[in-house]
Amino acid sequence: MYCSRCGTQNDDASKFCRSCGLDLAATPLKGESEVSEVDLVRQELKEEYDIVEELGRGGMAIVFKARERQLERDVAIKVLPFSLAFDKEFVERFQREARTSAKLEHPNIIPIYRVGKSGRVIYFVMKFLRGKPLSSVLAARRSLPPGEIRLVLAQVGRALAYAHKTGIVHRDIKPDNIMFDEHGHAVVTDFGIAKAATGGSKLTGTGMSIGTPHYMSPEQARAQPLDGRSDIYSLGVVAYQCLTGSVPFDGEDSFSIGYKHLMEELPTPPLDTPDRRELFEIIRTMMAKSSDDRFQSAEDLVQVLEGAGGFAAVTLASAPTKAIPSLGGRLGARPTTPLPRGLGARVATQHKHSVAGTIFAWLLIVGSVAGGGGFYAYKRGWLLASTSPTRPDSTVAVAHDTAGGAVETSPQDTTASETSGDTTRAHLPPPGTPGKLTLQGIPQGAHVTLNSQPVKGSQLDVPPGVYKLAVRAPGYDLFERQVVITPGASSTVKVDLKLAGLGGGEGGGPCDQYGPAYNQDQICFDTRPLPLTQTYIPVPSDAPVIPRQAILLCHVSRSGETVEARIFVRSNVETFNDQALDIARNLRWNPAQKNGEPVDAWVQWPFMPKPVTQ
Repeated sequence: MYCSRCGTQNDDASKFCRSCGLDLAATPLKGESEVSEVDLVRQELKEEYDIVEELGRGGMAIVFKARERQLERDVAIKVLPFSLAFDKEFVERFQREARTSAKLEHPNIIPIYRVGKSGRVIYFVMKFLRGKPLSSVLAARRSLPPGEIRLVLAQVGRALAYAHKTGIVHRDIKPDNIMFDEHGHAVVTDFGIAKAATGGSKLTGTGMSIGTPHYMSPEQARAQPLDGRSDIYSLGVVAYQCLTGSVPFDGEDSFSIGYKHLMEELPTPPLDTPDRRELFEIIRTMMAKSSDDRFQSAEDLVQVLEGAGGFAAVTLASAPTKAIPSLGGRLGARPTTPLPRGLGARVATQHKHSVAGTIFAWLLIVGSVAGGGGFYAYKRGWLLASTSPTRPDSTVAVAHDTAGGAVETSPQDTTASETSGDTTRAHLPPPGTPGKLTLQGIPQGAHVTLNSQPVKGSQLDVPPGVYKLAVRAPGYDLFERQVVITPGASSTVKVDLKLAGLGGGEGGGPCDQYGPAYNQDQICFDTRPLPLTQTYIPVPSDAPVIPRQAILLCHVSRSGETVEARIFVRSNVETFNDQALDIARNLRWNPAQKNGEPVDAWVQWPFMPKPVTQ
């Protein structure tokens, strides 16, 4: 039977409506067709909108395609389900979604046109996107090539970078919330459970975390405070799914999925090409268990994806570590998390967050939020009071002020150290053991030296010591960095080369030349130039080598013409670079905008290969 007041379907034996509490026995009932949600929405909004069809629904809302009568345009209308219309908390979250989303103006974030309430219909109106969600694309294709994944991640990353700057964390990044417009550009939707990181009371009460379990960050699953790095983790899960065709962690229920996000290492899929290996390393960084080990901003992620940056800086010998605890299996393979400097030889044991405490906390996580797949947990203070003491076989790490840095001990080493009180028995590599140095972002034709001695390759075995790294490449400024190599340790250096002559010469304004500080704080433009046509370049599917994308630096005039174009990140195929330059020089653009007016601007833009069958 259906409630005549709110439209909720109830069991035939129900005496009261499970949503609004109406006495069903004392109230005449109506048939399903008389109170269908589509009919009610159509009736309430008929003065301004013609409801065309239902597009989809979830636990939070129903989305309809509609025609706005006055402006004669297609729109999407998001409506709170009537079964939730009497839940004040859900109504508040829904209205907050509209207010939050309406403040965000970015090419990769869906625009909100209007917020309204008519009778029992609480709704907002947004742009109608003619493309499909990423979830539908993955359902049809299962996985995507690395080049396409990079492009999607960069577009979503730019949207998140903008939102994070305004203090807004999305909290529910997943394929369903990444749509494509008619031009194939990714657009982030549904900031419905986003929360301004700096304001407001906690709507979720005592520890309820909001989001979808498969895409939750570890800190989100623990119902801890979140920042933009949580969205980066969730986007990493999306990227992993795009690369492999499946999510990294799955299970029978929310508990098992969340446990894996917290405790299990990221599965390594088959990586049969350099592009897949390189992309997986980016994903691995995005999905680090500790937010401190991820990209620290979405802007950093975008720079790496577009080839303008590398991974983390060199790991110095003095950086101590703390091992992530496990359940008593092999502990030595667990990843490590940086601790603050200056700990000397102090043993970094687990404090109140013991393994048993973590497990017990997860036993308190119950079910899913209605339609949102979130977790419930009790207050953090009660959990801390319930944790058990540190077990003797827990993993510890000893931080030394020696050249050996911090090393992780095995369980048997730990027991011996605790018994004797000697914290120096950890097994250090022999002093002369070479370290591994990885150089990322080396362009073709570069000349690389360590202490003025030429070296070749990007994976180097280097004896321990302090080195001066220098990289010279045609068309780029000199790159120099001091590198510390420790015995048996691995270090990574991002070689962030700057194009020669783009550093902002004397006599020019901050927006005349492209450089590291270009458009800092949006001083040059509010919205960047966007090409009027897609920048895919056809490539024969049977070509011996499928080229990687080329990223071009383009100077776009306020009239939408390309004034100058040059290669910023080269493809591995020179003919592809030449084609990209030819297309870029004749490309028409929507010019950059500053305070509503078109302006000249520099922009990095990827040119992607599109395999075609001849």
